[in-house]
This record gives sequence, structure tokens and C-alpha cells, in this order.
Amino acid sequence: MKIRVPIAVLCVLAVIAVVLIATSGDGSGGGALDPVAQAAETTTHVDGAQMSLKGSVTVPGFATALSFSGQGSFNFKAHEGNLTLSMSGLPEAVTSKLHGAPLQITELFKASSIYIGSPLLSGKLPGGARWLRLNLTRFQQAVGLDPRSLTSSGANPTEYLQYLKAAGAGASVVGHDSIRGVATTHYTSKIDLLKAAEAQPGANRAQLRGAFQKLIAESGLRNLPVNVWIDGRGLVRKIAIELGVSAAGQQVKASVESEFYDFGATPSIKAPAGSEVFDMTQQALQGLSSVG
Repeated sequence: MKIRVPIAVLCVLAVIAVVLIATSGDGSGGGALDPVAQAAETTTHVDGAQMSLKGSVTVPGFATALSFSGQGSFNFKAHEGNLTLSMSGLPEAVTSKLHGAPLQITELFKASSIYIGSPLLSGKLPGGARWLRLNLTRFQQAVGLDPRSLTSSGANPTEYLQYLKAAGAGASVVGHDSIRGVATTHYTSKIDLLKAAEAQPGANRAQLRGAFQKLIAESGLRNLPVNVWIDGRGLVRKIAIELGVSAAGQQVKASVESEFYDFGATPSIKAPAGSEVFDMTQQALQGLSSVG
């Protein structure tokens, strides 16, 4: 039970980091954007991109680190995409059901929903369903965010670039690297989560500030370190974070790397048929309520 909080904190922070760099806001506000914020805006003005993801989480008491890798594609304009993940280093209780094979997970992002499929779910869902569905708009509402202020479709994360604009931490050049054969400039920066919350629309500011204050209290991490690689066209090619937090007397470490390539049109995402989907939104919201 003790490791649940730090793992959850790392996952949330990792998602925030990915969204901050990989997406853009509306470009409003005075003054020039720093190179990282400008690249995020430029990147999401293209149709979409292919994406790769890899990372690990190290937790005391586990013999090996939990590692994951995946591939997918995202349409920045339609705000939809897909991601196929492979996870290893899982507890014996899970791997025994997979006969020692890595856990395979497929995620589909469509409109305001995320659909999750996995061999681990085979024969386990009511009515013979093959996919779990989570309504993201209802989750935004449950934590006090106004989906209308974030997107017309209810699942557009592009406004989160405002976090980066408000952080006030200028990006620094630390080197030059080749990413998938493309020359890039490597930047590093830090995002102040509380300042990021203050940049949100009035309807969201107080709720987001409270959520970030809770994360900071649990993790001890207020400034989120981010590394970004930007090519000569001003496109984000890679993002990376490494985090280490102490909670409940345990030191948990996580690293996440994402790469973007083959920019352009991406295949349209088709949501699974209703008969193949089990909607777990209500159960998930009940779980969210039980932990405050």
C-alpha cells in the first residue's frame, strides 16, 4: 500500500511533462515564447506525428524495475491517436497469468475517451467486452476543471502549454545531438508547477493549484525538470524527464523518453463498437472519490 502514492505522483508528473512539451496553446499573450514553448506550438501546427515511448520506474522492494516501451501515432489537430505498450518487470501475480511474457496494452484516444485493450483482460470483462473505456471529460469535471475552457471536444490538452509559458524558467542549450538521423539542439528547463497553475483560466486555477499543491506535498517536487530536443524546423523531436521522489520513507525513481518523427497525416482512429466496450468511468470515479 505504501508505494501507491509515490508511483501515482510520478505517473501524473510524467504525463504533465509529456503534454507540456508535445502540445501547444493558443499562442496568445504578449512577449516572445522561449525556444521550447515556441517549438511546442510549431509542432502542433503540423497534422500529426509518429511517436515512440520508453521508460522505467524503480520501486524499493521490487527485484527489478518496471520498464515499458511503445509505439503510436497522434493527430494534433483531431486530438486522437493510438499507443501500443509493452511492460515488463511486473509482479509475479501478473506475469504468471501471462506465462512470463511482457504485458501488452493498446490504447486508443478518440474524442473525449480513451479505450484500453490487453490480453490480460480477455474473458474478464462483462458481456464479452474486449475494451475498457474511460470518459476523460467526466474526469475533468470530477476534479473541478471546466472542459469547455480546455477544448471544444473535451479531450484537447493543448492549453497546457500555458504551464510552460508561465513557468518563467528559461531554456538552456546543453548540446547538439542526432535524433533518428536528424540534427537537433538539446535544451533543458524547469517548470514551476504552482506558477503553471496560476496561468490557467479563472474557472480552473484554484482547483489546479490545489491538485498541484497536493502533488508537491506528497512528492517534495515543485519544479519539474524537462529535457527537449528541437530540430532545425523548430519541431520537437524528443522529450525526456528523470524524477526521484521520497514518500513514505521510500525513494522511487522514474524516467520517461518520447520521440516524435514522420510528421504529417496520421491514420484516423475508429472507436471500438459499443458491444465490445465496457465503460469503467463510473467505477473509476468512485475510486477517485474514495482517495479524495
